[in-house]
Amino acid sequence: MNGLLYILIAVGSLFCNVAVAIDKSCPFNPVDIVFVLDGSGSEGAANFNKQLMFVENITEQFEIGEDHTRVSLVTFGTGSHNEFYLNQYYNKTQLLSQIAKAHYPNGETNTHYAINFVRTNTLTAMHGAERNVTKLVIVLTDGRSLEPSALQYSVKELKKNPLVTTIAVGIGGSVDPQELLMIAKDANHTFQVSSFDALNTIQGEVTDTACNACNNIFSDVCFVLDSSGSEGAINFHKQLEFVNIVVNEFSFEDGAQTRVCLVTFANNAHTELHLRNSINKETIMSNVLKVPWSNGETMTNKGLDNARNELHRSIGSKVVIVLTDGRSTEPDLTQRSSEHLHRTGIETFVVGIGNNVDRNELRVIASDRDHVFNVGTFDQLPQIHQDIVDKICATAKRITTSTSTTTTTTTLPPTTTKAACGLKPADIVFVLDSSDSEGADNFKTEVDFVYDFAAQFSIGANNVQFSVVTFSSDIRNDFFFNKHHHRHTVLQAIRNIQYMGQGTNTSGALNFVRTQSLLPLHGARTNSSKFVIVITDGRSDNQNQTKLEANLLHKQAQVISVGIGPAVDRAELANIASNHHVVTVNSFALLKTIKRQLTDLACESG
Repeated sequence: MNGLLYILIAVGSLFCNVAVAIDKSCPFNPVDIVFVLDGSGSEGAANFNKQLMFVENITEQFEIGEDHTRVSLVTFGTGSHNEFYLNQYYNKTQLLSQIAKAHYPNGETNTHYAINFVRTNTLTAMHGAERNVTKLVIVLTDGRSLEPSALQYSVKELKKNPLVTTIAVGIGGSVDPQELLMIAKDANHTFQVSSFDALNTIQGEVTDTACNACNNIFSDVCFVLDSSGSEGAINFHKQLEFVNIVVNEFSFEDGAQTRVCLVTFANNAHTELHLRNSINKETIMSNVLKVPWSNGETMTNKGLDNARNELHRSIGSKVVIVLTDGRSTEPDLTQRSSEHLHRTGIETFVVGIGNNVDRNELRVIASDRDHVFNVGTFDQLPQIHQDIVDKICATAKRITTSTSTTTTTTTLPPTTTKAACGLKPADIVFVLDSSDSEGADNFKTEVDFVYDFAAQFSIGANNVQFSVVTFSSDIRNDFFFNKHHHRHTVLQAIRNIQYMGQGTNTSGALNFVRTQSLLPLHGARTNSSKFVIVITDGRSDNQNQTKLEANLLHKQAQVISVGIGPAVDRAELANIASNHHVVTVNSFALLKTIKRQLTDLACESG
């Protein structure tokens, strides 16, 4: 499984120019964004409209919806004006239309009025800010505030909300760089351009900063997993997958501060991953999936003690996430260990799985009632990951805000542009070999690969859609594009895919994709890029027919062939693939060596 993880990371870059991919368009992180636009007399209506275009372009990068990203717009001149609140427009088309209709207020530059309005009106539950998610306040201005002292006080009050992250954009030569820095969270959230026409040059940078609002933090996160006999190896593995889904939400790039550790407990506790080994996301996620199931009793207290010892020297935010499906063997010792965690300032979350947990004990383990989660089954774990991530972010923001120091403003020249992934939606079909040569265990590895791959994307009718076709002697449609419309239901459907056995009717699978899966009737979109990913460990039953079907399919979609093991036919893989998009892996251990090759090859197809 860890080998295929490297493939999914590499293949993921194939969609860098066409799909809504994870690090560029904020796929799972619902946020509340409030744009605050200077509409003073120094701008003029034409320049004000250029700000509106900038707001539209950034808004395009997000998945808009009641349960996704919400947007509000406030303008200011002599006074402040609300164009619309967070809970008014959940449809992206309507939202963009309203942004374009915003009125130029004209007047003076009373920035503090707008900041006060955002704090006391926009960011209230009544107006759509009731969710425990990041609140991005993006302020654009071309001048200095008329009341700098009042502005400083207003910003200070706004920043007391631990969920708020402020971004300041200064336009032209009349802005005060120190005032921008005072408005913004820090220098990394401060931008300057020479003119309104240059706003487009920082669009990518501002979007990335917004998307990574939870990533520029000091946060050590330690997972504590129940590995007792009541779990079983399969359910224990589902906990590991949950860990990777959460880990995938955080940035581990240069300058990021997130570190991860993992502790398991049964009769004894084992620290499987140490904070010092948090090298990069790919390595962490690969190592997580290697952690073995222990079996034994439920000595929860020992897991908590190991986590506390691991976090002993941490700075900034310290978080423990405990997963368990039962009651502690030593409840008194568990209570004592929990109290030790709480006294050392460690935010402790606990997830109870199934009906055998002790809800009172969960509350004892957790820092407070808001840190307790319950799911009915292990398969439901992915559904709560976002709530946990949001609360970790809020905790880290609170600690980081109280310990941060002032730095200098970073000025970006007008020519600085960071390439962002394109916004064209993608329809992705996985074609999975389920023949006798695979075997049930290897087929499960394929399914795990598809699951982890899909978990990277924002899934929906306006973003990425998935379909899966499985083949042996027969062809089975697991689901079409329009069967599941939400990320968690797509992932659940993938999890339920079953092994078939028998022959290798690759040609039949390619024919089915071309004649059925890619039809508008089954959810394929006319405005989307089409990708078909074929995974196989052998040769097709009819190679001539497979080549014929592949050639026909190439006219409708980009096709990638992934061959695993020594029995694949490289010539056939080349026939299946479009434009030489072939990946072959002789052994899981060598997958790392083809990551760069695959990335370069894939991005050429955008």
